[in-house]
Amino acid sequence: MAKPEETPVSEKRFFKTVRGWRRFLLFSGIYLGLFLVLLAGAAEYTSRPSFCPTCHYMETFYNSWKTSAHNKVDCVECHFEPGLSGTIKGKANGLVQIVNYVTMSYKKRKPWAEIPDNTCNRSGCHETQQFKDSVYDFEGVAFSHKNHLEDFRRGKKLKCISCHSQIVQGTHMEVTGSTCFNCHFKKSDDPEHKYDKLSECNTCHGFDNKPKEVLAALRYNHVNVVEKKYSCEGCHSAVVQGKGEVGKERCFQCHFETERLEKYDDVEFMHTTHIAKHTLKCFECHTPINHKIQPMDPNADPDCASCHSNAHNAQVSLFSGENGFNVEKSPSAMFSNGMNCKGCHIFHEIDKNDLGTSKSGGSACESCHGEGYDRIVKEWEQTAIERLKIIKSIYNVSEQNIKGSSSQKKADAEKMLGEAQHNIRLVEVGKAVHNAQFADKLLVGAYSLMKEALTVVGSSASLPSFVSNSEVIPNECYRCHSGIQEVNVKKFDMTFSHNMHILNQKIACDRCHSNANKHGETTITKDGCNNCHHSKAKDSDEACNKCHPFQNQVYSGAAFGKNTPDIMKEGGSKCIDCHVEGGKVVKPDNKVCLKCHDSGYDEMMNEWKADVKKLTAEVNELISSIDRNTLDDQQRSDLDEVKKNVSKISSYPSIYVHNNEMINTILSDGKKKLKGMK
Repeated sequence: MAKPEETPVSEKRFFKTVRGWRRFLLFSGIYLGLFLVLLAGAAEYTSRPSFCPTCHYMETFYNSWKTSAHNKVDCVECHFEPGLSGTIKGKANGLVQIVNYVTMSYKKRKPWAEIPDNTCNRSGCHETQQFKDSVYDFEGVAFSHKNHLEDFRRGKKLKCISCHSQIVQGTHMEVTGSTCFNCHFKKSDDPEHKYDKLSECNTCHGFDNKPKEVLAALRYNHVNVVEKKYSCEGCHSAVVQGKGEVGKERCFQCHFETERLEKYDDVEFMHTTHIAKHTLKCFECHTPINHKIQPMDPNADPDCASCHSNAHNAQVSLFSGENGFNVEKSPSAMFSNGMNCKGCHIFHEIDKNDLGTSKSGGSACESCHGEGYDRIVKEWEQTAIERLKIIKSIYNVSEQNIKGSSSQKKADAEKMLGEAQHNIRLVEVGKAVHNAQFADKLLVGAYSLMKEALTVVGSSASLPSFVSNSEVIPNECYRCHSGIQEVNVKKFDMTFSHNMHILNQKIACDRCHSNANKHGETTITKDGCNNCHHSKAKDSDEACNKCHPFQNQVYSGAAFGKNTPDIMKEGGSKCIDCHVEGGKVVKPDNKVCLKCHDSGYDEMMNEWKADVKKLTAEVNELISSIDRNTLDDQQRSDLDEVKKNVSKISSYPSIYVHNNEMINTILSDGKKKLKGMK
């Protein structure tokens, strides 16, 4: 058989080469496919939010994202720009971050991310949000995206990240007030002052457009403030701290190149480069500006100190509730809420009547708190006067005993006495109206110091009781009506003593006052008072005399400087004989006379009434007809006395019953004197 023809060597080599390429291409395709699968898997995995905290310095940002409103949105949705090019660019930046993390060069620089606006307003996100004319409530301030993003702000174009930033750890892309303040309160060198409106209170707070119920619900009711157009600065001072300056040293956080630092003074270039091109946040360069209501600094000089050194320190101490002995700090509510002296006093401002510092009065209180509030100021003033009298008398007794002591601890006692005097002086000079509650505590603290001082020297001197107003007045009333027990008022034609009712009888404020319709409204009636007082007057005239002293004086004949008691008084009749019926105190009519007198005697009461009424009218007519300018001094004195007597008698329509002879005599004598002046 013939041998098969052998394949040429060159052909063998060709097929071997082809098989090699096939194998190469096959494995290359497999490797490439695996690489692409791995690449896609890696790309997908590294795009997950859970991958971000692999670098530990990203944990803070990751945790804040988890609690943010965007926690359903993957990180790359915001950190990669839309489109394939944005994804590639984002992945490249991610690789750089990984290299920085592995080489630990991240420790020399801060994590950095630029979020352009087109990632926020992409389809399905906030594509129309920034241009909506909607107004949002941001911490009580009306905010509009349209106003901030469509127009230039301070000549600069703002971006989303200008306000939404990671300025506070634990929050993610949230707006903070300090970001707003850097723009609104940054001082401008613009000679036209076109940016000044940004710092006006009403620009953000918009009180003029808020309904009354919103104004009333604020920490302080601002209804009167808005209606009367008071300036905010009149009450709130030092509400802005900081200037938002950019120190050159802040540039070194990112740059070290000399040519870049030479651009420091080119404001336009700096803002264009850092805001328009690189979306930096304002606070990265500008020092923070704070804006909030600040209480006065009690250690700072008063506003008027530039001219009047060391003036009003006592008032400031009282207002801030400091610098007392044996008493805790207790600032005034107005001090704690950021009120300053100008809220009540006007410093060297020109008005239509005067130029100078105004001594504040009740009208200053009513301008903010409403009509009637000036009465509280008068209460505080009256209370302070009365309590200072008491505490000063106690101080005099204590001083005499301590100075006369031979105790070895006399120096310690004198030190305590000096501290007590300091407290008393602080209230006397500082005026209790600046902080009525602290004034009360200062005096009580002084009292305790004096008692302790007497104990130290072994004195047996007994001091009268001096308790805090808070012990006798409910807390909710004490805050404003501290010391009301020292105030006497006229009610139902009688002098009413709070002291007697609060201290002695322990009667609660709400027994006579109510807040149901109007704050502090007096709800008790005359009958309500009588229910208590008349129950004690049924068996004794003494109780009657406390409330009806004038009637008692007329009945006993001591009124008007006379000594002519009523015939029934001389006969031994008492008030209760006519005014108590069936166990109750009553206002009797003329029929009560028939209890003791014969029929027909009751008509005499009507005759007495008619006579007094006629005489009173005749005297008043004469008073009206007399020209005071034609009288001499004695006649003027007589005229004033007659007027006073007639007014007193007219104030008590039934007084003629208590001593008809005396009342007729007083009126008749007055009539005679007036006729002599004609």
